[in-house]
Amino acid sequence: MVVFLHYLLRTLVLRRSRKWNRDFLTGTEPLVGIMSRSTNLTVPSHSASALRSLAELFPNATPMHISILVSVGRGRGHLLEESTVIEFGTSMMVFFESRLPLELADKVHLENSDRSLGTDAIVVAVRDGVSHRAVAARFVAEVRNWIIQG
Repeated sequence: MVVFLHYLLRTLVLRRSRKWNRDFLTGTEPLVGIMSRSTNLTVPSHSASALRSLAELFPNATPMHISILVSVGRGRGHLLEESTVIEFGTSMMVFFESRLPLELADKVHLENSDRSLGTDAIVVAVRDGVSHRAVAARFVAEVRNWIIQG
């Protein structure tokens, strides 16, 4: 099956480039012409673009950089924790990347190192990245000392 798909792909590529040649099918012709077209591509980090695109859905989101500890409870008193960074925020929401298995409507606790921010939030949006998830969480209650006011 794999050999057939490989043969089919090579045949389609050749016909599209109008360079039909039997040597190409035997693997003796180099693929330089085809490969050189894709060498100068720059692709943004999928996780960074996932977080940015999620934050762009909220027009008031402001870029920031606040280190926090995210914790979420999982059955029988199990607590999962992770250090991460709030990268965007609004008066009632924060946006961060996480490797935790967070889902919509999960209640998370957010706390910074000096404990001036210690609040609960509900996950309202999740976008999967390559190694992280982009997460948007809405504060459960008004945060008095939050940087951004509504």
